[in-house]
Amino acid sequence: MKSILLNKTSTSHQQSFIIHPKIYPQAYSLWHHHKEYEILYMVKNSGTAYVGDKIFPYQGGTLMLFCANLPHMFVPKLNSVKELDKGIDAYVLHFSIETINAVIGCLPEFKPLNQLLNNWKRGMIFKNVKKNKEVLRMMKAINDGNNYDRMTHFFELLNLLEQDKNFEFIANPGFVESINLKKGRLEKVYDYSITNFNNSSISLDEIAESINMNKAAFCRYFKKITNKTYFQFLNEIRIGHACKLLLEEENKNITDVAFLSGFNNMSNFNRQFKLVKGKSPSAYIKLRKF
Repeated sequence: MKSILLNKTSTSHQQSFIIHPKIYPQAYSLWHHHKEYEILYMVKNSGTAYVGDKIFPYQGGTLMLFCANLPHMFVPKLNSVKELDKGIDAYVLHFSIETINAVIGCLPEFKPLNQLLNNWKRGMIFKNVKKNKEVLRMMKAINDGNNYDRMTHFFELLNLLEQDKNFEFIANPGFVESINLKKGRLEKVYDYSITNFNNSSISLDEIAESINMNKAAFCRYFKKITNKTYFQFLNEIRIGHACKLLLEEENKNITDVAFLSGFNNMSNFNRQFKLVKGKSPSAYIKLRKF
């Protein structure tokens, strides 16, 4: 599943960013990335979000931020696909970080935004539904405004995001550090892992061979680039998928979830789940309402 580069053309001589009051399923159901930073508010519908090395559910009211080159994809639930063409299902805003940094660098009053933009590199999901609706109101104002009004509302929007501390990072640091490296071996490893994570028989020999390296060299290479072992990375993807199932699939028990996520025994699943999420699967399942 190779990430496709989409050209968003976020800047021109007439505008510093673009905003769409519509999400196009044919584009967003692709595993893709782009050079622009993104603010995405899901107005309605629900499904599964794939962002970097994480898999999690989304629904109406979900607000996410993505940095440049962070691959992502949104797959709606089957029962919500028929609703995609009925009204606006999302607002999405793209901008060039270079353009915004040029403004921030000239005005000391904007320095607090530097931390927000730095956090943005891992992707962020905001949890306060009430504040998220205020962000949506501002995005609508940007979409309806022109020239000066659009810029004023845009920086008001960034200020809202900077003040909201009720968020979680999405991608793991090792993944983010690697996406800006030259594409090649590591991209093949990520693509293979995201496609085959639920195969419990994945081996280091198999992964190493796929990029023409021996196992020992591959382990050193992967640890140097990502600061984690390959199986730490793979287990983070698997646990992300397990969380999705625990939250979305009430008819599946924890044992079902473990095997569907690529684990072949429960003790390892429980141990890895607690390492990644800080709680047991049975405690996590109580968060059924996202």
